[in-house]
Amino acid sequence: LDCVTKLVVVGMAKTAREKSGGSSIVARARRLFAEYARHWGVVLLTIFMVVLGSAMRGDVIFVAVLAYKSYLANFRRESVDTQNITTDNANGNRTTRLTVARSISGESIMYSYEPMLPDYLQIFPDEWNMKDALFYIAMGVGSSQLIFQILSGFLQWYYYIRQRNNPQDWKCQPKRFLTWPNELHQFIVGTVNMTAASTISGCIVCWVVNGNYNTLYFRLDQYGYPYFFFSFFVSYVWLEGASYYYHVFLHIPFVYRNVHKHHHRYHSPTAYCAVAMSPIELLLFEVLIFIPPFLYPINAVPFITILLYANYFGIIDHSGIKMESWFPWQPNSLFHDDHHKYFHVNFGFNSYFFDWLHGTMRRKDRIYGEDIFGGRGKEKES
Repeated sequence: LDCVTKLVVVGMAKTAREKSGGSSIVARARRLFAEYARHWGVVLLTIFMVVLGSAMRGDVIFVAVLAYKSYLANFRRESVDTQNITTDNANGNRTTRLTVARSISGESIMYSYEPMLPDYLQIFPDEWNMKDALFYIAMGVGSSQLIFQILSGFLQWYYYIRQRNNPQDWKCQPKRFLTWPNELHQFIVGTVNMTAASTISGCIVCWVVNGNYNTLYFRLDQYGYPYFFFSFFVSYVWLEGASYYYHVFLHIPFVYRNVHKHHHRYHSPTAYCAVAMSPIELLLFEVLIFIPPFLYPINAVPFITILLYANYFGIIDHSGIKMESWFPWQPNSLFHDDHHKYFHVNFGFNSYFFDWLHGTMRRKDRIYGEDIFGGRGKEKES
């Protein structure tokens, strides 16, 4: 919206100068084209960031599969009590599984699922009902690694290499850059962790596709439209609240020194360090993210939307690049960058609310440091 507004203002200014007998038409056209190109560059960069955020934890395959399942939401209804009906195909390698999944409302939904992989590529026992897990894991890991590496590399080149000589124009901490060992460390750890997170996402997708227990639903009107729209708010509050209190827990002295400190070695973060953390921390965070589809009825649309929203701003927060938010409740990138700079402060990710509520927002009249825990700093000595 900011880009569109600027383009309109630029166009009006050009028109006014033209009417007032300004410079030549060719010169005006060149300036106008340059202005459009500059702002469209911002638009394209934003698109890159959105795609990068959606790929951060392997959610590309998650989104694709749930979108496909939403398309098949009108399964034929049957009053059947059988949970799994298995028949062998003629080739003996594939199995057609008819799964009856009972929704929260008690209705039975029957749909057919034919595994794509032969039996010798099925990595889980039949009783687990996790057919084609290897396929979904491979798709999640492959797509997320490809997109994440390409676009993270682009940001690294566009800012940290191409504009390294003028960091005051774009960098949150213009006088601080990561050392080469930390650059390499965040790349390796981030890549390994993203592979692990993508594997988890792939397994969850496989679980859902095979008709195992979950509370996701796909018809918008299944619980009424008021509940559907209210789910956006509930999902947002859940993710932000859970993330805040989990983050505060990670800054308890013992937990910080033994777990979370691995993430805080990057005092001046870049996009690669968004998932560069302890595997224990990553696993617990993944559990928090995916609790709602197993806890209460939630439509796939609000669940996926909030998930991508959080992933996108997770990249923004760790990019080290000065960026303002489109939404009034969403902190700018400097908010979380200050968390890496001052350590035990600014614990929220997608709002100021919980930091405001608990008094953990950074204040300029307080002193902060890695050995000053509690989120409130200490008073400056007069």
